[in-house]
Amino acid sequence: MAKSCAIVVRVFDGEAPYLQSFIDHHRSIGIEQFYPVIAPGGAPLCREILSRNKLNFTEVEGQKIGAVRGLIKEDYVAVIDADEYLHPDLLPFIQEEKFQSLAMPWRMTATLSDSGFESGLKRFFVFPQIKSVMRTRTLTGLGLHRSGTRGRGRCLDLKEGLPFPVHHYYLRGLDDLVLKEGGVVKRTLANSTGRRSVALGGVAAAQPLAAFPSRHARVAFLLRVLDHLPDQKDPYVLSTDQVMLDRLRDQMSVDLGLAKAELKRSINNIYGVFRKHSICNQIKDIERILAASPSKISYQKRVLRQLKSDYKARQTWPSRLLNRVGIDNHVLPD
Repeated sequence: MAKSCAIVVRVFDGEAPYLQSFIDHHRSIGIEQFYPVIAPGGAPLCREILSRNKLNFTEVEGQKIGAVRGLIKEDYVAVIDADEYLHPDLLPFIQEEKFQSLAMPWRMTATLSDSGFESGLKRFFVFPQIKSVMRTRTLTGLGLHRSGTRGRGRCLDLKEGLPFPVHHYYLRGLDDLVLKEGGVVKRTLANSTGRRSVALGGVAAAQPLAAFPSRHARVAFLLRVLDHLPDQKDPYVLSTDQVMLDRLRDQMSVDLGLAKAELKRSINNIYGVFRKHSICNQIKDIERILAASPSKISYQKRVLRQLKSDYKARQTWPSRLLNRVGIDNHVLPD
């Protein structure tokens, strides 16, 4: 009998323009069962989409994914976000192999262009942040990156999971960033690490940076990395639900153009802090790690560590040099 695989995913209305694309992709690779988790009374647009697709959902305070563990009947389960897409070869691998868990890396991409998500050409950066698929009967708990498990089955690490990277569409355009910021569309997540405030100490000779959400640093770092990588064909067919996007825009109490301009300015300022030398070294270091015996690395911690290091280095530069290559002279492409 064929082995089955299900997906657990938290959803909120900021994901509504992209949720149908997420569902379509995973159905196309053979996943039929989804366990969406929604905050009580939240995400009315996502509820419409799930109903249209004949998918049930679970309401739980704080969107705690552990609430659906007892509902899962499929042989394997993956916990992913709506901007993460499983590899089509994962299902055949599940059919052929016996394992208890498999760790998979991110294959990340990002764009500030609102049409970039649907583009057939993108740049990708493979990073050893773990996503896992687990044997359901061995689960002791569900986690966003790695779930608890028991037993003596094979636990396959990132080295075995490299052929099955999870495509992570880290930023699908400025519309996506506006929707993730909170306050524009009511967030249903109890907490958001993306909104953790980051402040870089000291006063640089160039214009200092005001405190900013950690998400801006992660996006700026990735965009800086992608600048040094080649265009590649995106093997997945993606789409944005324009009707849902327009409905969300109608709910906004801010000027969308001004909001986008401010977000781009924030990311551009952070983008300019990262030094080319540092970014190239980061790319080489990650490639070396992946080629050896990779283990999980926290993407956020790595980004913030590099950002603080480069910011400190720029503070020590002579003012004449900062004036020539300072952070305000770095401009993101559209």
